[in-house]
Amino acid sequence: MTSAEPVGLRRDPKSSSRATLLELFFDVFYVAAFAQLSMELAEHSTWSGLGQGLVLLLAVWWTWSVTAIVTEFYDPRLRVIQGVVASAMFGVALMAVAVPSAYEGRGLLFASAYVGLHLVRGALLVGALRPRRAHAREERFLFWFVISGVLWLAGGFVDPAWRVGLWAGALAVDYMATALRHPTPRLGRVPLDQYNQLSVHFGERYQQIAILALGELTLMATLTFASEAHTPARAAVFLIAIATALLFWQIYVLQSNTLVDRSAHWRPRQAVRLAPYVYAGVVTGVIATSAGVELVLHEPLGPTTPTSWVALIVGGPVLFVLGRMSSEYVLLGQLPRSRVGWLVLLLGLTPVLSAQAPIVVLIVTMGVLFGITLTDARRNRHH
Repeated sequence: MTSAEPVGLRRDPKSSSRATLLELFFDVFYVAAFAQLSMELAEHSTWSGLGQGLVLLLAVWWTWSVTAIVTEFYDPRLRVIQGVVASAMFGVALMAVAVPSAYEGRGLLFASAYVGLHLVRGALLVGALRPRRAHAREERFLFWFVISGVLWLAGGFVDPAWRVGLWAGALAVDYMATALRHPTPRLGRVPLDQYNQLSVHFGERYQQIAILALGELTLMATLTFASEAHTPARAAVFLIAIATALLFWQIYVLQSNTLVDRSAHWRPRQAVRLAPYVYAGVVTGVIATSAGVELVLHEPLGPTTPTSWVALIVGGPVLFVLGRMSSEYVLLGQLPRSRVGWLVLLLGLTPVLSAQAPIVVLIVTMGVLFGITLTDARRNRHH
């Protein structure tokens, strides 16, 4: 199925790379979702709590990445595509509302919103695409979301102790089906050549959600600091949090235009297939960092306990940098040894940091990020 897609619905790769206002409005709904997820990770910062929060985070992320594919593949100015985006807004809003109690009384609400979002999108697209061979792509997606939807909804009904296992299995189905190109009975897999046509708009959309996530980090740091009693230690943590956001931005923007251009014109297939997974690491890293900052603002000078706190404070930046490095490796063939060295150093210091006050862990982590930006700048000047 290469030329069977209806021309009237397909997005013109040469059209404007700017996101529509509706797409930007859609992204705003993720501010609330990311903030809820950050607070959830901070409030339940045990190892089991982090695992539960990660499942919710990856589910919320998947709703954005799949919708971004739709507005890249189809023209977002069309009414049916606008209907898909608008319906997704309701789903994201309901998921955000359910996040704090997703493993208690609102599990079914979270699962229903997630499943409903995907099924409504699939039904709208299959209904709009004619002839039958044209909507085979969306039938594949819908088939697999029905399968994972059974697990999601079952998890909403069962005892919370079993919920995380069912939802993790459902997530595995969603992520693996996409990685395998949605193999479906009678239809087969999505043809590889359908991934070859990509516009600059795709890279721009991912840049926008990354910057939005960084905005969530600064927002939560500001709100948490404002709600706590002001002390010199908390003031220092707040300033470190803002500096960390700026360092994240500096690491992210390096070669960003080159990456967008390469994804659209040189390696579109790799970009469109790997972006959802690579940016899952980037976004998760920022939200984990935000949760870690919130914990440190509450107790900057106390003990760093439980040890899962270190996983948030240190692991967040590590995930962010690894996600960005993955983009550079896939699209540019670059794997900077300096960044690898800094990350190895930070991870090697983790046992020592576990015995330090939270503010010390945060300072050391920021120092490593600062070191990465310095070596990045030196490497950039050399090239």
